[in-house]
Amino acid sequence: MEISSFVRTKSLDEAYTLIHEQKAFPIGGGAWSRLNARRIDLAVDLSALGLLYIRRNGDQVEIGAMTTARDIETSEELKAVFGPFFADSVAHIVGVQMKNIVTAGGTVAGRYGFAELNTALLAAEAEVVLYREGPVGFEKFLTNRAHGPALIEKILISAVDFSGGFSSVRTTANDFPILDAAAVNRKGVWKIAVGARPGSARLAPEAAALLGSEKSPKMEKIEKAAEQAAEELSFGNDVRGSAEYRKDVCVSLVRRAIQEAVR
Repeated sequence: MEISSFVRTKSLDEAYTLIHEQKAFPIGGGAWSRLNARRIDLAVDLSALGLLYIRRNGDQVEIGAMTTARDIETSEELKAVFGPFFADSVAHIVGVQMKNIVTAGGTVAGRYGFAELNTALLAAEAEVVLYREGPVGFEKFLTNRAHGPALIEKILISAVDFSGGFSSVRTTANDFPILDAAAVNRKGVWKIAVGARPGSARLAPEAAALLGSEKSPKMEKIEKAAEQAAEELSFGNDVRGSAEYRKDVCVSLVRRAIQEAVR
């Protein structure tokens, strides 16, 4: 990425104005922005806006847009509510140094197919809070690419009755995933998400419906749900794997994620 002008804003209002009126490009940690070959006239640094936090607010957990992958991995607040679910989704990002650069807001804003955190957030029915615009459901945010420039303030996740599991496969420990899957149960309602297809994460509603309202479905139901996820989702080819391989491995990953959620 080539940047002509760079501004470190001192308020969310200033950042919002630059993004919406001057089409400025928001920079979080900048980890994945460097993969972009675009030429940017104006970039906005969001690091001084107080958006680095993980905190409990009533029945929700709030993750600020500048919160890093390392913060997510080591957060006792997240662990207390969600167990290892979110830590597992960032565990394989290359090394602590990279995890200290990658931000939650940048990961969400990029809608990256390789971003395992997005798969976890989708299954957890998170909401993306856009400054001055309010919350948007995570599924809607991922799929609505027509949405114009946005300033992500934070991510909201319900802390009520959560049980989840995350699973992934990759060639080497710190490589991007070939495929990943997340399963979440809240009050007997299941959500199953699969990412790195290699496109961005998508829900498998028909597979989730097969699990019924049981928090601990029998193995027969789990197996049918895993097979259905592989059937209803689409997969593609890239250097890490073929569509056929991804479809095959989807069954195992979804099964594993559901089993982790019911433990």
